Amino acid sequence: MEINQSGGSESFNQNLKTETYNVIDLTSENFVQEVIEKSKSVPVIVDFWAPWCEPCKQIAPILEKLVTNENGRVILTKMNIDDHPEISQQLQIQSIPAILGFHNGQPVDGFVGVQPESAIKSFVDKLASLNGPSDNEIAIEKGRELFKNKNYNDALEIFGKVAQSEPENISALSMVANCYLGLDEVDIAKEIISNIDNKDNESNQDYLSAKSQLDILEKAKEKSIDGEDISKLLESLENDPNNHQTRFDIALNLMGNGEHQDAVFHLLYIIEKDKMWNDEAARKNLLEIFNALGPSHEVAVEGRKKLSSILFS
Repeated sequence: MEINQSGGSESFNQNLKTETYNVIDLTSENFVQEVIEKSKSVPVIVDFWAPWCEPCKQIAPILEKLVTNENGRVILTKMNIDDHPEISQQLQIQSIPAILGFHNGQPVDGFVGVQPESAIKSFVDKLASLNGPSDNEIAIEKGRELFKNKNYNDALEIFGKVAQSEPENISALSMVANCYLGLDEVDIAKEIISNIDNKDNESNQDYLSAKSQLDILEKAKEKSIDGEDISKLLESLENDPNNHQTRFDIALNLMGNGEHQDAVFHLLYIIEKDKMWNDEAARKNLLEIFNALGPSHEVAVEGRKKLSSILFS
């Protein structure tokens, strides 16, 4: 996919596509071939269902979407237990929808009943991982290395291709936004993040990083301070080191300029002097910096150590 780095995210969003998946209908006669034998090379999911089962109708499109996103690393099959009861009886299926995952000819995982999409995704991802990392997972790691080295254009191309082939891949979409942030294309990054469904994404570090950076930039914009005013604030702080509001305003300005280490220093100073100042504003903004940088960034690692030392000393 060609990424438009100057024309906004419209072309990027238009390029995202959703494919349909051809589910294999099972019978008692083809079960061994389509499930037992095929699972020796590719994990196979069996969806046991019946036409009268309303929960079955709810879960089916979710399974199809998630398996489609795996690009052939998992096979999805369905068995109507009314038409072919023998297999479900042998497997002691007592309630539907019942979803079983097969690998190397054996059932290895499964669940019964409607589950949250996040739980179903974890189930599908776990099965897919039995085949080792996918091409897109390998590509994402390559993109991360490029991003880490600030090669944002090449990283953007890689993440964009992954997002095109997997429109539901939150990490790929979020890293596209992170790349645009690295290229100072804030409006494009903001639009991409705003189009990602917030549900179940707060645990995704790539999403948190992009969203936190955007939140930081928004706060810094509201507190925009020119060079002359910053000099006055610094002079004021030198005369009164415990003026927390002045120190906080300086920290916000530093955050917006990407000077995270200095911002962390000032926020930690406030927390050490008064943990509850301004409804814990210093701690909340400090955590936002940590989220923006990611858990392995040295500034975040050292900052968390110092924060823990202050809070629990």
